[in-house]
Amino acid sequence: MKYLNLLVISLYLVSCSTLEMIKPELEKKGQFNPIWIKNHDPDYQTGNLPIALNSPLLYEGILFVGHNKGQMKAFELGNGRKIWSADDKGFYHSTPIIYKDQLIYGTTEGRLYSRHYVSGKPKYSVDLGAAIESEPVAFRGRLFVHTRNHKIFALDAETGKILWAYKRSVPFLTTVQRVSRPMIYDQKLFVGFADGYIGAFNIEEGVLLWERKLADGNKFIDVDTTPIIFKGKLYVGSIGGPLTVIEPNTGRILKKSKYIVSRAPLKLKNRLLIGTIKGELVILDENLKTVLKKKIADKGISSIVWWKKKLAVSSIDGNLFYVNPGNLKVMEKIHLGHANSAVFGQMKVMDDKMAVLSSRNRLYVFR
Repeated sequence: MKYLNLLVISLYLVSCSTLEMIKPELEKKGQFNPIWIKNHDPDYQTGNLPIALNSPLLYEGILFVGHNKGQMKAFELGNGRKIWSADDKGFYHSTPIIYKDQLIYGTTEGRLYSRHYVSGKPKYSVDLGAAIESEPVAFRGRLFVHTRNHKIFALDAETGKILWAYKRSVPFLTTVQRVSRPMIYDQKLFVGFADGYIGAFNIEEGVLLWERKLADGNKFIDVDTTPIIFKGKLYVGSIGGPLTVIEPNTGRILKKSKYIVSRAPLKLKNRLLIGTIKGELVILDENLKTVLKKKIADKGISSIVWWKKKLAVSSIDGNLFYVNPGNLKVMEKIHLGHANSAVFGQMKVMDDKMAVLSSRNRLYVFR
């Protein structure tokens, strides 16, 4: 139930107009200077409000983002001018990636697309059979994709040919509306599942090498944070259990923290920074000992990124914070301008610019 904040808040979002371009609603305030804003709210019937769960991608001065009208769009990052738009079916719950000259992304209809990132020209599309709710991972000519029906695919990145697939049997009907992004380390693929387990796979054949249970219960125990490697150890979280340290070769659990996280930790030199579902920022050492903790938000922390030599932090109640990484002091705070806005995805940074997509389908670029 702890993570139902994310679901409940979406029921109270209020509609605004569906103009293609809206005037900046945020006045210049220190670091958060909006240079352009777009309204991506599609047409919908009352009681069926579309909520944005996806994130933008920034690459070589271009912003790529899925629009809930079923379109992938590319904009000039500096001024918001549209470069291209492609019609797809379904919504977008994940982030695109770049592989060579390809923009690769998935939809809720279960189709994986590859397009030229400059022109939008299609290269291939593949039906994977279920919603693609996390971004693909590219490694040595392969793509690894986690789908909503608890299946892992390995594909040829150039052609989209399926090389192997692994299907997880998950007995629970109540799971979070997103899946873990796979992570590769030392020739192993690490993936969290909705049944509270994390598994390690051989990347060549998809053989399960080990699995460990991280959370107990019968609903909302998903291991949905992206695993990270820190000082040779695997750190992974579950919304139904604490942040856990694992030996990556054997799967042996080394330590568990007292904190429940909704996103992967951010590395701060020899320490880790986490955002909790209680709106806290916490600095931990490698042994998960608390070094510093500060509560900055009323709802859960959804994204933390480096921006202009400090930290930009978002919360699921629609606030953005500019935070000093040394003492976790909030230097600035703004709200995204609409009642009950939320940030469910990840903020993205390129140079001095930062892109944010709110749950209200508003796309903001700050400088």
